[in-house]
Amino acid sequence: MKTGAIIAEYNPFHNGHQYQIEHFRKTSELDYVIVIMSGNFTQRGEPAWAPKHLRTLMALLGGADLILELPAYYATGSASIFAEGAISHLNALNCVDELCFGCEIDGNLDEHKRKLSQAADILISEPPVFKDVLSSNLKQGLSYPAARAAALKTLIPDSDILFQPNNILALEYMTALKKSHSSIQPVLIQRQGAGYHDPDGSHPLASASALRQVLSSAMPISSVPGLPKESLTIIQDNYNVLLPVSLNDFSSMFAASFMHAGTDLCRYTDMNEELANRMQHCFNSYTNLSSFLLDIKNKAYTYSRLCRCASHILTNQQQTILSLAKDDGYAYYARILGFRKSATPLLGRIKQCAHIPMISKMADYPNHLHGNGKTLMETDIFAADIYRTVLQMKFGRPLKNEFSEKIVII
Repeated sequence: MKTGAIIAEYNPFHNGHQYQIEHFRKTSELDYVIVIMSGNFTQRGEPAWAPKHLRTLMALLGGADLILELPAYYATGSASIFAEGAISHLNALNCVDELCFGCEIDGNLDEHKRKLSQAADILISEPPVFKDVLSSNLKQGLSYPAARAAALKTLIPDSDILFQPNNILALEYMTALKKSHSSIQPVLIQRQGAGYHDPDGSHPLASASALRQVLSSAMPISSVPGLPKESLTIIQDNYNVLLPVSLNDFSSMFAASFMHAGTDLCRYTDMNEELANRMQHCFNSYTNLSSFLLDIKNKAYTYSRLCRCASHILTNQQQTILSLAKDDGYAYYARILGFRKSATPLLGRIKQCAHIPMISKMADYPNHLHGNGKTLMETDIFAADIYRTVLQMKFGRPLKNEFSEKIVII
């Protein structure tokens, strides 16, 4: 039984995602493809455009065999936390052979892989020249991602391509695999179609951001070239019922959370005293969440970093909990969001081989988890309740909670 894995958000699931699954399955001769997917909040800190159970259904119809949820603490973390958390879970399954991730590639695929591997080694070993340049860049007020990129360029002069959007995560995946001494083999696939930030939503392989923009602008039209027909049908059936979801839908909920937090903002992940003071100052003129974050943004704090901070305040993600999780190796459980009936043998193998429990029935989680693992699961539940409550207020209808929403099975 050969099993591959993909780390994803599917926000929403589009043609490029389907191409990746099909290409990966065919070229690696896989029996199964596991996806570890963000829940209702994404790595950029923003709420997912559609609820996780709908995105799970899209992915299963698009070719995935099993969807597991990446815990909220990692799903909304920095790129390194996102990658390390996801790969630690895949390692803990003890049955994944390969990990496939997309890249923007300039030239030869093998050469690009070599360059990613070289950069990962530098990030792990942190040679003195790298640390000196990184420190100097941070003192000049650069954000950490920009400072690190500039430091890497001093050691890998032709490394500009590594800092394209998909390559940033690709580098983190490569680094996490190496740091964890993983037996999982990386498989690179060249990004097809429109660029990551390309605004053209009419392209057959349009970016997720372009598709969100098109689909959020009005009632979805009968055909969107960038979406598989199954995804489009799910979106049409649930439009103004469960989607679209935007950052500013959470403006009131965030304001209440922020005021409740008081002056103790530094307990949340990704926060520091300087940023906490900026937030407190700017909150005096708060009108909505996106404007608030734009007011805070500067050279040192990217918009994505600020979105993540906001999501951590909103969902009560605390630095002490994340630090404990890192010390424990990140992985405490494998929560199933959905699977294909044909993947039943894969579930049996995971149950037999995995170093962590599979959670299929939420009512049973207290029997399997304790300590920090239980805390992470309860944060997932809380984040889902926040998201569900906002949807109920926006669309005016009651929705199922984490204990009543069933696993998606096709």
